[in-house]
Amino acid sequence: MKYFGTIKTFDSATGHGEIKPETPGNDLRFERSAIAWGDKSEPTVGQRLSYDVGQDKDRQPCALNLQTL
Repeated sequence: MKYFGTIKTFDSATGHGEIKPETPGNDLRFERSAIAWGDKSEPTVGQRLSYDVGQDKDRQPCALNLQTL
């Protein structure tokens, strides 16, 4: 299932960020490796995108397969 949200934060030095979902719920963390668009540009704060929800290595919810809209 695809979800939608906006980039809340992104630290290019660490490659970590957070997404604010459009549906009620907690913000989701993501890593640079979850970015799935081809031009290798980094996400910007306020950018709207779609994503999947999975688990990170600590079994915490995270955003995966980030796609620009």
